[in-house]
Amino acid sequence: MQDTNPYLSVIIPAYNEGGRKGEELKNNLREIGEYLGGKNISYEVVVVNDGSKDNTAEFVKGLAHLVAKLEVIDRQENRGKFFSVREGFMAAKGKYRLLTDADGATSITNLENFLDRMEKGEDVLIGSRDLKESNIKKHQPKWKELMGDAGNLLIQFMLGLRGLEDTQCGFKVISARAVSDIVPQMQVDRWGGDFEMLMLAKKMGYEIVEVPVTWLDAGQTLVGASGMGGYASTLKELLQVKWRMITGQYKYKK
Repeated sequence: MQDTNPYLSVIIPAYNEGGRKGEELKNNLREIGEYLGGKNISYEVVVVNDGSKDNTAEFVKGLAHLVAKLEVIDRQENRGKFFSVREGFMAAKGKYRLLTDADGATSITNLENFLDRMEKGEDVLIGSRDLKESNIKKHQPKWKELMGDAGNLLIQFMLGLRGLEDTQCGFKVISARAVSDIVPQMQVDRWGGDFEMLMLAKKMGYEIVEVPVTWLDAGQTLVGASGMGGYASTLKELLQVKWRMITGQYKYKK
């Protein structure tokens, strides 16, 4: 029987994207459709509405013509970015599953640097803004970059992820096999899901490959907390992940 599942699923968590951020999401979906259509890659886009207070679900459904196949998971309760990411990953059907942000800060065209590695069967590929080959077109404010650098060093030290330059970039490609192993173990609902995912991948023996990306700071993300409160929330989640590691709450067997 012929496999009718797509090669790639693009998962986009969304919160209040129907208002002032709508144009960014629209442009992102248009670019996804044009790029993947030109590559002749079978794909689907899965947008997960994280209990938005605006018309995000209806707005996104109205953009279905921009991509080959669009699925919208419309959850009424706000549960956080990585609760939505887990929903999207598990609902997706693709051989590979790409997590990307609604604002398109990391353009779908960055997939060009991932495709050869995907064809070789690599399982965990993460975009990195901190490799020497990476291109930052518009930087975050300096204080945010410094906070991010300090946070990444702490993440590397606490979770055994030494050497990973950028754990938090919102552009990650995970194979269906790795998703089935990793995602059911994840428990972080909001900002810390990136490092929880990578910690689990490493503990399970998956090689994590960093891939340079071109990145443009698109401003304040609307998924989850913001400002200094977001950093405090992320630190709390980091400590929770470390505690679950220490107390044996994760199962690392592939």
